[in-house]
Amino acid sequence: MKVFHRTYFSFLGVIAFQAVLVTLLVSGSIRKSQEQDSRAEAKAEALSVYDNFNAWKRALWGTIVDLNKDAELSAIVESQSRPALDSRLQTYLRRSAAQSGAEFILAKAGWSDYSALIPLSDKPGQAPTIGNLAISRPHPYVEVLASKRELYFCGNVRVHAPGGKFVDLFILKRVDGLLCRQLSSNPNTRVLISVDDHFSTGTIRGTEFLKWLKGRVLSTSYYVLNDIQEDSIPYTMIVQQSGPARITATGGEDREGTLYVCSYLSLAEARDRIAFITRSILTVSLIIALFTAIISALLSKAVTDPISRLSKAMLQLKSGRQPVHVEGPQRGEIGELLLGFNEMSAQLETDKTSLSQHISEITRIKDYDDKIFNSIQERILVIDSIFRVEKANRAFLEYVGLDEKAVLGKNIDELSISLFDEPLHESVRAIISGALPSVSQTRRTPAGLTFEIKFYPLLEDSGSAINYVYTMISVHCIMIIEDVTRKIAYEDKIRQAEKLASISMLSAGVAHEINNPLGSILANVQNLIKAEKDPASTDDLLLIEKETKRIARIVRNLLEFSSAGQPQTNVADLNEVVEKLLQLLGYSIKSGSGMEVSADLEKGLPKAAIGEDECKQVLLNLIMNALESIDRVGKVTIRTQSVFGGSAVELTVSDTGRGIPQNLMPRIFDPFFSTKGESGNSGLGLSVVYGLVSKFKGSINVESEEGVGTKVSILLPVAAGGA
Repeated sequence: MKVFHRTYFSFLGVIAFQAVLVTLLVSGSIRKSQEQDSRAEAKAEALSVYDNFNAWKRALWGTIVDLNKDAELSAIVESQSRPALDSRLQTYLRRSAAQSGAEFILAKAGWSDYSALIPLSDKPGQAPTIGNLAISRPHPYVEVLASKRELYFCGNVRVHAPGGKFVDLFILKRVDGLLCRQLSSNPNTRVLISVDDHFSTGTIRGTEFLKWLKGRVLSTSYYVLNDIQEDSIPYTMIVQQSGPARITATGGEDREGTLYVCSYLSLAEARDRIAFITRSILTVSLIIALFTAIISALLSKAVTDPISRLSKAMLQLKSGRQPVHVEGPQRGEIGELLLGFNEMSAQLETDKTSLSQHISEITRIKDYDDKIFNSIQERILVIDSIFRVEKANRAFLEYVGLDEKAVLGKNIDELSISLFDEPLHESVRAIISGALPSVSQTRRTPAGLTFEIKFYPLLEDSGSAINYVYTMISVHCIMIIEDVTRKIAYEDKIRQAEKLASISMLSAGVAHEINNPLGSILANVQNLIKAEKDPASTDDLLLIEKETKRIARIVRNLLEFSSAGQPQTNVADLNEVVEKLLQLLGYSIKSGSGMEVSADLEKGLPKAAIGEDECKQVLLNLIMNALESIDRVGKVTIRTQSVFGGSAVELTVSDTGRGIPQNLMPRIFDPFFSTKGESGNSGLGLSVVYGLVSKFKGSINVESEEGVGTKVSILLPVAAGGA
């Protein structure tokens, strides 16, 4: 019986809930639609009212413009011979302004103090009570005047006569309830014209609006007030600013106010329709609910009895008793349900044993896979489509110094690892979206380590080869992070060795080609020395002979460097080499050029284990590179010092030039590589410097920042006995 009651009352509850829900949804939808229609109608009515209101202004404007251009009127004004305006002028003005729709025209003679108020219709109404009117602009204009609780359109124009006479005309149209009724043909629309909260006129009192407007300044020219109550009737109100209005004062100064054109659309009729529809829907829903409740009472018992027995059997099955058999109807849906339950109960016992075996096997395989996964030395991550870490092996956890709880389920950005930057995100997106089958990237960390990161998709069930190509979807990304620091270092050493080999081959070829002309030059210079009698010329020739022999020694050393033999033992005084080289360079740097070369040399510097010619060549290449990197104004500084307790000397050449872009730093020692293009040198300077320094077991380091400058530091061992 309990099941019957629960089922029956559940039916009733569902039916009642459905009735209420349908009522709410339908009435809510209708209410929303009605509100939207009302707002749209209110906007359309407001636009129509505003246009009709301004149409009166335009009609008045057209009238005063015509009067201003009327030659006949100017002639009549010129013919005036009395202080007062004669009947001919008044009749002409009445006829000319009659079509404007205004009630009165006030004419003031410019040659006397006389003025006349001329009615423009048979029933103009009460004469306006407006203070002193005066023309304030040289051209015709229309303004809105508020005086003694009345509102007027006033068209102002001064009509000039050829002889200098003029008459000031003020055409007045009263803005009252009659005019406001003409602004809209909709019986549900009311119109209110207000000057600030000073006073109002129209087809509605607008008490609540004036209270709302009092002391308020509207920041927009168009404002909507929803559900405003006037005389206990709800309205949608649209307020539109229509320019300024002049409020005249008796015995004081006029002031300016804001003119508001307000359109009210009544919501009472729409809300009555919504209430009627809601009542109708609710009545129909209740009738349907009552009918359904009666049918449910008749049918529920036939359903609840078998279900009650089935519920008891389910409790027995839940408690572990197997198998459980339920008696009941053999036909129909209930019979099929009971038969299915009895078969399920019998099958559960069989499946329980099989499931236990499968769980044991899955657990064993999972443990085996986890051992393999954690034994891999590369760092492995499995990332889902929203960049969360789903799995990480032990190598990765050791690398980041975190446990599984701190990594799994976290977004890769939360791990604060320098390797995880925007290019890595783009690779993960490309893999998950299927745009690329695999991606490989190389990253260097601030600690000097190099990692190769590979990305592969983790695909769904493999299927056939055709399915693999066309139907498999990547839903995860596998990231493998491999430390390739040593591998990159070995490759760099191999590449550098290849570079030096190419330099050696080039040096041998160049040296052989230079030797022949050098020998001829030296022989001819020596012959000239023997034949020359002028001491000054002899000194110049001796200098040429000395420098030619130095070139020959450089070529000989270049040939020796290109061979596999050991370098000869040489000793050079770095300070002396710098001073001599600066003395020679001083002639080539023009005075006032903006370039400055200075030296900071440590006194008592030990001699370096490098040939003097090689030292000159190294220093000259570095200085020339530094000077070429300076555009117009800059400084090159050469510094020597003893380091490592006197076991080595350091030569530093720094400049304030353009600097080297970071992406070009790995290539600066490549032969023939130059950033100067076709207008620059051959690109052998730094590669030759690298070769000479390496030949004498030294080292070279380059630091550069774009826009700041470059610093080249060379370490050379101290020569034996050179202290």
